[in-house]
Amino acid sequence: MTKSNFRKRRRDIDRSRMELLPRDAFPDEAVFEDYQGRRVSSLLLDFAAPLISNLDKENFLQFKTMIYFAAIAWNFSYFKQGEDRRAALDRFILNNSMFEGPNREKMYNIVDNLSVRKIQKFWQYDIMFVSFDIVKGEKDNTVMANAIHSSLMNIPVQ
Repeated sequence: MTKSNFRKRRRDIDRSRMELLPRDAFPDEAVFEDYQGRRVSSLLLDFAAPLISNLDKENFLQFKTMIYFAAIAWNFSYFKQGEDRRAALDRFILNNSMFEGPNREKMYNIVDNLSVRKIQKFWQYDIMFVSFDIVKGEKDNTVMANAIHSSLMNIPVQ
């Protein structure tokens, strides 16, 4: 493939960037894309597998939403379940119309259930997602993510 064809194809791809933590709050050397020999994006996709496994591959909005929920659940799994986690989530989603009314309770349930998954199956990965790009490709959707070590967040131990 020539460079011009590659560039043309790349312009046609839909891409969304999600910021979960302020990137400029961390030194460049603290943000990484690989952790313990695995790509951070691969960890996010594996973690989100229950949410994305049955999605229609053409529904990019649904894919983006489920990856977003998975990343939030991962990061908020570090907060103590119950009121501590809910209060932290409420501060995070303050004034976001997507999480009003019954959607807020659904979000709490998704985060709580995925937090259990994180603790049981991904306990060895002590990271927090900083941001990720979601890319709609010609055949599949994918994710490119980066993270920091969770100790940089100073969250009280559960």
